[in-house]
Amino acid sequence: MKLDNTLIIVADLGELKVYKPIKHEAIVNNGHDLKISWSLELLTDLDYIATHKKISEIVSDKAGNFKGGNVEDNRVEDELERRTVKDVANDIEKIVEHESPKEIFLAFPQEMFSALSDALSDTVKERITKSVAANLVKEDKNKLLDHFTA
Repeated sequence: MKLDNTLIIVADLGELKVYKPIKHEAIVNNGHDLKISWSLELLTDLDYIATHKKISEIVSDKAGNFKGGNVEDNRVEDELERRTVKDVANDIEKIVEHESPKEIFLAFPQEMFSALSDALSDTVKERITKSVAANLVKEDKNKLLDHFTA
């Protein structure tokens, strides 16, 4: 597998991590074979704080008391989710512009994957060669590549 000039991006509504594959070469079998392996170097780790807060911490009246009911709660949650997906997309755009990868491997939770895709520019989408509709943010970085090569 060729991973030169590739970025692995894993994100959810709370965090975004960007990894760069690092190639390791070793001569094995008494100098007869070249073994190539890959490790991942963490380039970026961003937190999205608003999604970690409770609705009552975000919406309150002037006295600091929570106001609103379930319908309003749902609207606020939906709006927070929409804004955070947009923030994630904007951050991906900036990272891709800065790093200029040829290829991108992207993982994002299935229930919001299409919203993220819609928020990304065509330039970024064209570079996404592998995508996984799953939340891999907490996955061990040594196992991440397995999700994209399976």
